[in-house]
Amino acid sequence: MENTSTDYKKLYEQELEAHRESLLTISKKEEKITDLQFELDKLRKYIFGSKSEKRTGNVGLNQMGLFELGTTQAVQEELSESVSTPQQKPTPKKRAKGSGRMSLPEELRREEVVIQPSESTEGCVQIGQEVTEVLEVTPASFYVKRYVRPKYARPNGEGILIGTLPDRVIEKGIPSESVVAQLVVDKYVYGMPLHRQLDKYSKMGVRIPASSASDWIMRGWQQLVPLWELLRVIVTNQKYLQVDETPIKVLDRDHKKGIHQGYMWLYHAPVDRLVLFDYRKGRDQSGPREMLADFRGIIQTDGYQVYHSLYGDHEHIHLTFCMAHARRKFVDAIKDDQKQANYILDEMQLLYVLEGKMREEKLGWEQRTKERKEHASPVLERLGKWLEENQYSYRPESPMGKAITYAHKRWAGLSAYVLHGQMEIDNNLVENAVRPLAVGRKAFLFAGSHKAAEMTAAMYSFMASCKKNKVNEFDWLKDVFERIQSHKQKDLYQLLPSNWEPACR
Repeated sequence: MENTSTDYKKLYEQELEAHRESLLTISKKEEKITDLQFELDKLRKYIFGSKSEKRTGNVGLNQMGLFELGTTQAVQEELSESVSTPQQKPTPKKRAKGSGRMSLPEELRREEVVIQPSESTEGCVQIGQEVTEVLEVTPASFYVKRYVRPKYARPNGEGILIGTLPDRVIEKGIPSESVVAQLVVDKYVYGMPLHRQLDKYSKMGVRIPASSASDWIMRGWQQLVPLWELLRVIVTNQKYLQVDETPIKVLDRDHKKGIHQGYMWLYHAPVDRLVLFDYRKGRDQSGPREMLADFRGIIQTDGYQVYHSLYGDHEHIHLTFCMAHARRKFVDAIKDDQKQANYILDEMQLLYVLEGKMREEKLGWEQRTKERKEHASPVLERLGKWLEENQYSYRPESPMGKAITYAHKRWAGLSAYVLHGQMEIDNNLVENAVRPLAVGRKAFLFAGSHKAAEMTAAMYSFMASCKKNKVNEFDWLKDVFERIQSHKQKDLYQLLPSNWEPACR
């Protein structure tokens, strides 16, 4: 007879194994939910929250209580009564120390207006005067410059004598160098689209067709091509570059959506204070590979994989990284492990305090090297040891796990800045150079063509380099337009923003 008795032990073990698998599945799902919630919180903060990474003691919702967040009518009435009406003179407040009236620049033209008392001053003796200065502005205006060249007949019929016109940015064209320079600066420095500029000019009495304005800018760019080529050569001959990339949309009829996603690659030379924008159709290796084909030295980047693939084991290029990017990972990980994340951030803050102190004291690079080796190296050694000890202490997909993996993998490159005082602790300088382009993207949305995007790269390069050298962009561009055609080839470098001195006129 067949034994039909139930094996409860086996059933129990099967149920236990199934329960364990179920718990393991639930655990994995909970971890996935936690990771997705973290990404969602980070996205919400990026879209709606403050972009600052400063750690301050913010008041949480649980500390505010469940009361009305608006103001009632009674409160509004009370507040209305507390506001001074135009007939009432508010009680003058005592001026805070150090908050005096801003001083007006001495170089500004002064226009005096003498205000005599309303009563007769006959028989009075003037004992002094009160002077009040206010800042005035006269809106910009167009005017016409006429070049009048008297013509003279040489004696004995030997020909005609006449003065020579100065070099023109557009030969026989209507616009002067100042007009083309203003169009460029308003667009690439202040993010003002061309149609807004032309609308403004029409209200000033000058109507310029959009096609003409675009042509003026393009022809102005053609005059700058030799200087652009020189800028490219000088930047890529540096020994230390910061590199970054940012997207730009370009109109393209051949693209299925009519808009092509291109990229501006930035090469910033901190020592010579020059910035090079290079437009490429993609974000692949071809851009930096071609641009840095002959480069020998140090490049500093974020963690983008393209740079590691190209230069991770390069014979002539030493790859270093940006401490700010590593720091942001730990800022994002505070909710995951507040104590340990704050420990790392506090240690990193010591590094930045040192950098700020050296900047304020305007130390030379040799002294900066010495200070870093003395004060920053011990901090970096502590951080490196902590990363080594804790690299397996967190789930790889958790915020702390990601932050540790990112920093530990790149720690040698993150710490390399202490070796030379002309290197920077992070890539913030090159990221700052991107800001005018970010403003422009919001204003004029896209470049009109791939050719226009290449010109845009050149104009942003010049404007960013002017800013790095504290040079007035309009003055520089107008002067270069006036001089570049007759400038000696060997002296072309003198027109770069880092070397520029306005021509004596």
